[in-house]
Amino acid sequence: MADVTRLMRAAFDEKMRELGLTASTWRVLIYLRRSDGISQAALARLLDVSRASLGQIIDRLEKSGHVIRAEHSEDRRVWRVYLTAKARAMMPDVESKARSLHAMSFGKLAPNDYKQLSKILAELRDILVANESAA
Repeated sequence: MADVTRLMRAAFDEKMRELGLTASTWRVLIYLRRSDGISQAALARLLDVSRASLGQIIDRLEKSGHVIRAEHSEDRRVWRVYLTAKARAMMPDVESKARSLHAMSFGKLAPNDYKQLSKILAELRDILVANESAA
């Protein structure tokens, strides 16, 4: 599983470089696409990176015009991160490249094998999440 994950991430990194995104920046943009306006601290937890590391990534994305930071309306210590119009405009290209990679890899599996793999991975994820919650 580790090899598959590493190879898939490397292939996706290569596709994202075509859009001028690095491995660390595309991941931030993808998570913001799902949860625009999330706090920096929550985003760091989701990405499993330190708050300091994420701060540096956000600094670069802010400088490149992909994200903006805004103070939380009720807690000035909390910074929320939002995609800019520039980042939102490139999301169809990101999604297109992701679909292409998906077709080049998972698309080569027999349909029933793909369904079974997806089911097993979802079950494994749920088990790991439950174990993490119980710990």
